[in-house]
Order: sequence, then C-alpha cells, then structure tokens
Amino acid sequence: MRSVISVLSLLVILGILLCASDVVTLAEDDLSQARREWYGVAKGRTEFDVSDPASIPKSLALAAEQSGCRYSEGIKELPARFIKIEERRLAILFCRYGVTGSDQLFDLTDLRKPKLIELPFLARKDGFGTTPRPGMITWKKDVGLLEAETGTDMCSSSMLRHSYRPGFTEGWVSGSASFVIVRVEVSEIGCSGPRNSWDTMWEAAPWSKSVVVR
Repeated sequence: MRSVISVLSLLVILGILLCASDVVTLAEDDLSQARREWYGVAKGRTEFDVSDPASIPKSLALAAEQSGCRYSEGIKELPARFIKIEERRLAILFCRYGVTGSDQLFDLTDLRKPKLIELPFLARKDGFGTTPRPGMITWKKDVGLLEAETGTDMCSSSMLRHSYRPGFTEGWVSGSASFVIVRVEVSEIGCSGPRNSWDTMWEAAPWSKSVVVR
C-alpha cells in the first residue's frame, strides 16, 4: 500500500513540476515576444515618437484600451511619445474621452504589462488626490521635471500646471516608476490679451529630518 501511495505522490509531484515548467516557458515566451516587438519599434532609440496606431506595442495598446484611452483617434496629430527617465521606459499617450482629452503616462518596466501611472493632482477643496488624466504632459529633460498642463482655451478661465520630479515616496515601494509633486501653478486667461504668466500657488518645501522615516 505504501509503495502505491509513494508512486501516486511521485506522479502528483511530477505533474506539478511539469505544469510549473509550462508556466515558466509561457512567461519566457511572452517576455521574448514583448522584447522583440519593443526593439522593432524602438530601433535602438531611447526617446522617439510614434504616429501610426498599428506600431504601438500590443501590450501597451491593451493597457491603454483597458484604461478607457482612445489613443488611435488623435495619434497622427499628437503622436505617442516614448521617453526614458532614470533607467525607466515610459510612454505618453494622448487619449480622447468624448470631446475632451488628456495625456496618460505608462510605465514600461515590464514590457508584458505596461502600468498606468496616476499622478498627484490638486483636489477641488483642500489637499491632493491622484489622477490618471493630468492634462498635456511634457518631459523637461534639462531641468529633470515632468510638467502637466490642464484647462481650457476660453477667455476668463485659467490653466493649471503641475510639476513633478522622478523619485520614491516613503512606505511600501512597488518598484514601478513614481513621481513626486513639487509645484502647482495657475495662469489666468483674459479675453483681451494673451495668457498671463504662471503664478505659483503651492510649492513643496524640504521636509524636516524629524518627519522622514528611516
């Protein structure tokens, strides 16, 4: 009886090992395919634009569609931008939502599963929340800041500009790209003239050492 049980146990273990091996092989195949597709689009470049929706990597296209991003409708006028910040591959896609639109930022650290990044954003009352739709995103490489502008072009209105620097927040870190908000600016748009200069309404101050978790 013991020998029968031992044989059955061995068969079960072998079955588990074979299934695990198949899963690993599939994961490796997915990664290899994602890498081939990426290298075919990037062609050795770290920063480039893509204006053909058919050239967007399939995994990124799927992540965008799952987030509700209709990127293909405006990609010829506003190409997808691929950038590299501190060894992180990132994609900026302009997404339409009805008659409005906003850029969305995706982390391509895992080419198989691009991750939508939500950025800190001014709340309607006090404090900050997060949003996947921060407005039009620009990477200011010379100063190391990511800027996002949102608003309307109507007169007697205003524009908001949020500035972020790449970095980590305290607490649990997932290993994906993150951005820390450092400044919020506002610009009033008048009916009789061009947009006024940007006025700082909030700016981060250096934290006291006593509040930094070690």
